Amino acid sequence: MLKRELSDWSLQTRILVVTVFLCASVLGITTWVNTVTSVRAVENTIGMQTDHAARRLAALLQGTSTQEIPIAYDHHVKEILELEPNIFRVDLYADVEGELQLIRSSSSLGDRPLEGGEIEAWFGMREQTFTAQGKGGKQVFSVVPVIFAGGQRGFLSVVSSLQAADIIRSVHARVGMYSLGAAVAFLVGAITWLFRTTVYRSIRHLVEVMRRFRIGEQNVRASASLPAELGELAHSMNLMLSDQEKFNERLQTRIEEATHELADRNKALHELNLQLVETQRQLTQAERLALVGQLTATLAHEVGSPLSAVSTHLQMLLESEGLDSKAHHRLEVANEQIDRVCSIVEHLLAATRQNLQKSTVDLEAILRAVAGLLGPTMESRQVRMELITNGGPFWVQGHSGQLQQLFLNLLNNALDAISPPGRIDVKMRRVGLPDECTPSQGVEVVIEDTGCGISADQTDRIFEPFFTTKEFGRGTGLGLAVCKEIVKQHGGSISVSSVLGKGSCFTIQLPERLDPVSSRTFSHESQEVESR
Repeated sequence: MLKRELSDWSLQTRILVVTVFLCASVLGITTWVNTVTSVRAVENTIGMQTDHAARRLAALLQGTSTQEIPIAYDHHVKEILELEPNIFRVDLYADVEGELQLIRSSSSLGDRPLEGGEIEAWFGMREQTFTAQGKGGKQVFSVVPVIFAGGQRGFLSVVSSLQAADIIRSVHARVGMYSLGAAVAFLVGAITWLFRTTVYRSIRHLVEVMRRFRIGEQNVRASASLPAELGELAHSMNLMLSDQEKFNERLQTRIEEATHELADRNKALHELNLQLVETQRQLTQAERLALVGQLTATLAHEVGSPLSAVSTHLQMLLESEGLDSKAHHRLEVANEQIDRVCSIVEHLLAATRQNLQKSTVDLEAILRAVAGLLGPTMESRQVRMELITNGGPFWVQGHSGQLQQLFLNLLNNALDAISPPGRIDVKMRRVGLPDECTPSQGVEVVIEDTGCGISADQTDRIFEPFFTTKEFGRGTGLGLAVCKEIVKQHGGSISVSSVLGKGSCFTIQLPERLDPVSSRTFSHESQEVESR
């Protein structure tokens, strides 16, 4: 992480950081060496002064009595304290009846705890100068043994303060900080000025030359008057740009030649692809015709006879006397649906011939006809259906039988999903279609139910052939696939949104026909079916 952050720094920043670091290191080491040298010199000087003073005073006390200290001793102590500012205490100890006692001190504070060096000098009867940490800071002790009259032993201890060394250390630290700050400020200013006047200006010029060359100015070159190594860099870059210009010219020539050759090959390949597509289309058409012929023959054999028998019996029932109007109407509806099954077979044959007959039909009339057809089923299942239209009639170019099959499949699916009592809302309105659709004005049909809904993982697959959400044996999985194909053949779109446990909503959008010339026939048929 730190390495990546350092790589993002500019060259000036890196040089400044390195320079400041080196400057701080050199000044820090120099200051530390000077401080250590000065402090040691001061400590040695104070130690020598303390030792000299202790020897002088001890010489005055040799052979004297502890009861009668010479006047010269007190005079010398006073003189030492006045002339040597670092010496602040002189203590005289003696062995009194086997106990070491302070018999004379220049300090008004009285007795003090003995230092370890003083005790060692006492027992060893040897001179010793050492440093120790006192209350006021670091101190120098100079201990000189003394033999009084009668062989009585004792020692003289002169104590000096090393506060001067601490002051020197503090002064050197402040001077070092001021020197470091001044040096850093000077170096930062000098390096920044140098970069601004030389490096930055030259680099900007080189970058600008590269930018202009990149956007197409092949003749642009860097100035040869740049300072020092940057001038050499500019010269090398100019040579590189010249080589790149020549390479670009050769490459452009090769690209043009390759483009012409590729265009010729693409043209030939396109013609071959068109031939291949046409051949595949013809083969597919032939296969479809062959398959549909087989299916049609099978369908005619398996379905034709039962349908003929059913139609005959229905005709006989319709000609029977004594039928009430309601039963007569239901028989007519059943007969019409048998005719519709026959029409579906015919439409299948027409689809294989790719000759689907379309006309301008009223979509609202088709929906009302389907609603009338499913009326008894909805009534028996306690399902209420409401058709809401806004601005009808709605004319579309399509096949009435297929559109009727579309809405019949969707409403039957809604009925299967609803647990009584339930509701189906069908809404129709005009909407604007996407730009790729023609015409841009369309008819939107929204079928919303209060059924069990569809889970999110099944919604994406709902229009796949043979995929069903119903229980085994209740659905084939072809209804919605057929609906999608019908909508596609009519140039529209179908989508679904659903919430599990709350219901589903199917949205169909079909292009609107703005000039309903041939719509009267189906409109009349739809009204006739609805009236029945």
